[in-house]
Amino acid sequence: MPCPKGPAWQSARAKICEGASLLFLRQNGALFDFLYFAMSKTLPLPQDVFADIADREVQLQAARLVQEAFGAAVRLGNEAEGQPMEMALVRLADRLREWSGMSTTEGTHLRLALLMHGLDQWGLAYAKGFGAHILQGVSMLLADLRGGLDLSSEGICQRYLDELHQDEACALDFKIAMRRELHLSLWHSMIAAERREQGDVILNLLGGLLLALPKAMPTLGWRLVADTLASIQIRCLQHGLAASGQEQELTEALFAGLTHNLPDEHNRTVFAHAAQAVRDWQDARRSTQH
Repeated sequence: MPCPKGPAWQSARAKICEGASLLFLRQNGALFDFLYFAMSKTLPLPQDVFADIADREVQLQAARLVQEAFGAAVRLGNEAEGQPMEMALVRLADRLREWSGMSTTEGTHLRLALLMHGLDQWGLAYAKGFGAHILQGVSMLLADLRGGLDLSSEGICQRYLDELHQDEACALDFKIAMRRELHLSLWHSMIAAERREQGDVILNLLGGLLLALPKAMPTLGWRLVADTLASIQIRCLQHGLAASGQEQELTEALFAGLTHNLPDEHNRTVFAHAAQAVRDWQDARRSTQH
């Protein structure tokens, strides 16, 4: 089914974005599209068995909504309490269900599975870096989404969740975008740390997540790592970030750790493709400035 781009989608997304703590996403859709095509032109993505149910645009929307909903749920869980928090989270869950329902019955179940999978992945990462206590709102949001399913729908969503874990190529566009957003969010938190000890905690977390990808996804995990490294370098060039001091030291430590610890069969490929994506971005940027 074609991805909705009309007022209903824009309204649902705008409501979810309201008050969410977004570090980079809203202004970088074009950059992410560039990275997608830069990383795909030499090694095309494998066939995604979910593509007929949720095309690339839908998968990218799901990744964006995951980040936005996660930020909103964390904020609500830490700034509100009692009934106001509960009602706000119910409205947030309803908006996610509204977006999920903009499809066929099969597509609705898959969209919900993508949202739940993404929220779970963000939650696991942030719990390790910042403590599970910050995730009260996220836990309540996930419980609401699951609680709204009957037994049949829950079984279908679980089947999709199992496939997302078992098949690397399932919803790969979603996985790339979701991981990119998660990794960049952690990197921003790392370079914004007030103390080096805080930065080191996130450095170890982010490095561990990136090193785990080739193990969890033996065929395609390296692509997600390369995408993240290219995104970080482009962001540094684009906005002058991590150019000195602790920001630079932590970012250099991240790249050095990956250089030393990525398996030999992935190391050269990861850094070569990340470097090529950055060069392509620089060439494209120069061509638009003339």
